[in-house]
Amino acid sequence: MIRAGFTIDSPLTKSHLIVIESDLETKGMGWLLEIHCVPNAQSDVPEHLHLTWTETFEIISGSAYYSLDGVQKSIKAGENFIVLPGHRHIHPWNAGSTELVYRQRDNFEHPSSAAVQDVLGVFAKRADLAHEGKVDSQGRPSNPFQLAVTMRMLNKHGGYDARVPIFLQNIIGGTLGRCAELLGYKAVDPKYR
Repeated sequence: MIRAGFTIDSPLTKSHLIVIESDLETKGMGWLLEIHCVPNAQSDVPEHLHLTWTETFEIISGSAYYSLDGVQKSIKAGENFIVLPGHRHIHPWNAGSTELVYRQRDNFEHPSSAAVQDVLGVFAKRADLAHEGKVDSQGRPSNPFQLAVTMRMLNKHGGYDARVPIFLQNIIGGTLGRCAELLGYKAVDPKYR
């Protein structure tokens, strides 16, 4: 299981993610992460939205850009921003020549330890796939079956890619994603369970 102290390193952006709180500390209401980004690094997460949870980002050091509803904004150390459910966004990316450190708190509408473990598990699996060269430039799985099973897991918990209509993602996840599961593809590696 993914617990406080668990780390994920992205080979794409060279970012380092540390789980500060998982479902154990938050009683299933979300998580707290600390992310360290090298100078001029892009975001690890493509534009997306959540239907039922709120994200708060606090910049600890450095400066960043982020996108909210298609508008790019800047933010610096000591500042924060909140993303309410239903808003398209891109997590902070480094806008400067020094390390960016920020904290990301996700707060669910209702407690769900399964959602915490599943979504953090998808992050870990995605990093594993990136280390193997099996993702596109945005970090999405390049294999359509792996993408569909990942989409299915995220959709299950109200997370959606902003570039594809939600109803279509639900159809893809429910059909191709289910077939991919039957073929043995996993959104979360069993080693993270």
